[in-house]
Amino acid sequence: MSDKFQKFIDSLDDKFRALLKNKLVELRKDPYSIKDVIKMKGDTDLYRVCIGKVRIVYRISKDKSVEVIDIDYRGNIY
Repeated sequence: MSDKFQKFIDSLDDKFRALLKNKLVELRKDPYSIKDVIKMKGDTDLYRVCIGKVRIVYRISKDKSVEVIDIDYRGNIY
C-alpha cells in the first residue's frame, strides 16, 4: 500500500478505518461480488466503490487481482 493511501487511512476514525479495511479485503477476495461497484465512464477499465463519502478507485487485472488506484473523499477523487 502506498504512503498516500496509508496516510489517508490513518487519518480516519477507528470505526471507519475498520470498515474501509474490510472493504479492501473483500475487493481482494472477489472484486466482482461487492455491492455498489460502478464502472467508471469513458474508455477505461477502472471501477469505483463507495463507502459513505469515501471512494476507492481500482482496476481489475485479467488474473482477477485488484490494483487500488486511489482512495479519497468524494470531492477530492474525481
